[in-house]
Amino acid sequence: MDERIQTATDEEIASAIAVDPRDDLCAELVRRYEKRVYLWCFNHAHDADEAVELAQEILAKIFRGIGSFAGRSRFSTWVYQVTRNHCRGALSKRREQWRRRLLSIEGEIAEPLDPAYDERIDNERDCGRILEAARGVMELEEIEAFVLHYREGLTVKEITKILGCRNVTGARTLIQSARRKFARLVREGGFDDGRKGA
Repeated sequence: MDERIQTATDEEIASAIAVDPRDDLCAELVRRYEKRVYLWCFNHAHDADEAVELAQEILAKIFRGIGSFAGRSRFSTWVYQVTRNHCRGALSKRREQWRRRLLSIEGEIAEPLDPAYDERIDNERDCGRILEAARGVMELEEIEAFVLHYREGLTVKEITKILGCRNVTGARTLIQSARRKFARLVREGGFDDGRKGA
């Protein structure tokens, strides 16, 4: 690689790419930021696979919008801002999708979910706490069916294949049973982690 590229600042490379997006310039910028962007994404998502996907989306967004980098701040600061905004938007969308799926159980829940509850759904550690509470009342296959259907958004037919159920009725039964148990956990405050009293 050209030594001038290796010794150029991030800002110089970004400006050059905005004028002429040569492969060698783009490759150098990816080399410098690929791991950093991934780590920032992981800090938001707490999930390796999702962090990889987010990082790929963000790097593509950076190159598409690199002409908007005005140079008023360090390039690394601009990249961090792009990363933060993208992660927040993507995780907010994921939280809302899962919230809608969970609220589809509302017919079996006497009261609506605590507003603070859905604010925590995008936090992987809280998701883990929710599933940990579910393990106390659900069978393993019920938890798997519940997560696949409500969190991952898979259809009953897809879950039937993944879990190896004899037919869709078996998968549907698992989901319905998990729904009833989840509803009972919500009613009884089974996800209370002590924050209310903090």
